[in-house]
Amino acid sequence: MKKLFFFATAFFLAAGISLNAQNAVISKVDFTVQSTLDVDFWDDTSEDFKYETADKAVKTIRTVDTLFSYAQDVIEKKLKIDLDKKTVAADSKLAGFGKMTGFPNEKIKDAVASGKYDKYLDMNIQIVSGGATTTSSGPFSKKKQKVDMIVNITVYDKKGKETAQYKKRTRMDEVKMSTSLFGFSDEQALTGNEIVSLFENALDNALGKVTR
Repeated sequence: MKKLFFFATAFFLAAGISLNAQNAVISKVDFTVQSTLDVDFWDDTSEDFKYETADKAVKTIRTVDTLFSYAQDVIEKKLKIDLDKKTVAADSKLAGFGKMTGFPNEKIKDAVASGKYDKYLDMNIQIVSGGATTTSSGPFSKKKQKVDMIVNITVYDKKGKETAQYKKRTRMDEVKMSTSLFGFSDEQALTGNEIVSLFENALDNALGKVTR
């Protein structure tokens, strides 16, 4: 997967929402990275997403902020809803069990009880292993790690009844590599731009497939 640079304006898509669109909110987001993966997916590199402005200046923004802003704009347009936009907390981090903190984290039943919206969305994003192959030659070994992203979005009405679910598993178009010598490993982590690019594909695939 190429390390892409995006214009900031790409994040903010035309909403294309009708005057009769129902108001909605993403009440809960679970973003997890499979802990058994052999590649470190969240390090100093992957925490930053880079883009180029119209005057060719390179800017950086947190990957989690980029990902969530993009998700809300796309979901609003594709589902034709008027989405109340939320943000990721400033102290967001990858905590225990591979869970990313800082996203909206309200239980659907509690969100519904507030009565503020017509629709409530529960979003689950997972980076998981798609399998790996290892080749060895003496003390050297090389591992190719396939990477998948699962996006699952469940929509509830104002009474808390599930009305739709969108889910799809998408594979990265390149595998990550790691090499080791006498058991000491040199691994390549996903960059922030690679994570966002993978998410763009996974979200588009998910929203194009209603599971129920």
